[in-house]
Amino acid sequence: MSHSHFVLLRVLPILLLLGGCSGLPPGKKAPAPSPASGWQACVGERPKVCTMIYDPVCGRDSDGVLDVYASPCNACANVTVAAWHPEPCEE
Repeated sequence: MSHSHFVLLRVLPILLLLGGCSGLPPGKKAPAPSPASGWQACVGERPKVCTMIYDPVCGRDSDGVLDVYASPCNACANVTVAAWHPEPCEE
């Protein structure tokens, strides 16, 4: 077995387990973003590539639904996200 297959077989299960760890019920709503509350609006051109640095944030889409993203970049890369907060969403 080649080295790349070995690495893939070791990393794939970990990625699959972490992929299902959202932790938020669907449809949770948040107040409108405001700088005073710590919410940062996603403005300008959306990022196309983000680093793999894990710094979880709470993203709020245009309908007010909250979801956890790996970083501010990952949150704003999603075109439905209007703003992000520098901490994971509370349950």
